[in-house]
Amino acid sequence: MNSKSKDIVFLVGAGASAEANIPVSAEMITKIENLLETRPDWAPFLSLYNHVKSAIYYSAGLRGQFNDKVSYNIEVLANTLYELARNEQHPIYPFVGTWNNRFTALAGPNFGQVEKFRELILNQLKDWVQPEKFKKAADYYNGFRRLQQALQFPLKIFSLNYDLCFERVVGDEEFRVETGFGREGEENSWEWRRFDEPIVESDRPEVYLYKLHGSINWKRDTAGNLFAVDHAGSNIPASEMQVIFGREFKLEAGDPYLFYAFEFRRSTLEARAVVVIGYGFGDDHINKMLSQAVRHDGNKRIVVVANIEEAKTKDKASEVATKLAVDASCITIVPGTAKSFLDRADLDLVVDSFLPEAPKVEF
Repeated sequence: MNSKSKDIVFLVGAGASAEANIPVSAEMITKIENLLETRPDWAPFLSLYNHVKSAIYYSAGLRGQFNDKVSYNIEVLANTLYELARNEQHPIYPFVGTWNNRFTALAGPNFGQVEKFRELILNQLKDWVQPEKFKKAADYYNGFRRLQQALQFPLKIFSLNYDLCFERVVGDEEFRVETGFGREGEENSWEWRRFDEPIVESDRPEVYLYKLHGSINWKRDTAGNLFAVDHAGSNIPASEMQVIFGREFKLEAGDPYLFYAFEFRRSTLEARAVVVIGYGFGDDHINKMLSQAVRHDGNKRIVVVANIEEAKTKDKASEVATKLAVDASCITIVPGTAKSFLDRADLDLVVDSFLPEAPKVEF
């Protein structure tokens, strides 16, 4: 791959799609609670939800975490429901003397209500990440397109999102976003070799997109092959959705997830600057790889686009540095939203300024 393309790596989180009317994880909790209060099909799960939420907060309190320090969002909820639904299949089941009586009653026979509630949430996720007119709302993603055309080398973008902003907004026949699929449709399964540097220059894509946690439009066939389908996942059953939806399961020992994790590790180690947009540093796997990258090269920059005021950039840098266990001098905070950043007319110059000076080589 072009050596310049190794200098800059992008990491995109849920906050990057917020201005495209795609709610971030914490906002989805508010929407779930509203559905439980207003929709008849959700109402049977209200008591179960309240019990599980209370238990999550209780557990956090035992660790000395209270109020806004409790990590609670839709991914924590979905992961907890997944663990509970495993019931007798869970490895710690033989060590559980008895379940909470109230929970047992709410969970139903074989904890069937738990799995039904989780599937209801996952089905709703499809609507949340595919809002109406999102192409127009997400037009600012074309900032990546303009950036690549100015820099003239492939961009490597690692996404933690399930939505299709890149595929539907940025990519087209003249600007290829490589996702590992030849084209949408069941004839073309995912192939890791598509991320290799092509022999013919004309075959080189403009963007290499690595969707670390899966995609709303992925599905597998009976042989386990992965495909991207055109209907955007609307009719893929919740139980078959290829998204890693739960904090403790975001690193799977299988492709494409394992391949993407390896590529992220390698790319961040090689990069001189990692530009982070819309990520809240809540994923331990991602944080550890970023930390490793900085420790590998103390001159590396972690550039964070954060929706904060200019006066709070120093505090934000300290917060990020603490989460990554690195020195705050390695962190650069760019105040603003994803849209304001990607809409900049001088984006290429701004991105180029993030690169630290290359070490001088003495002869």
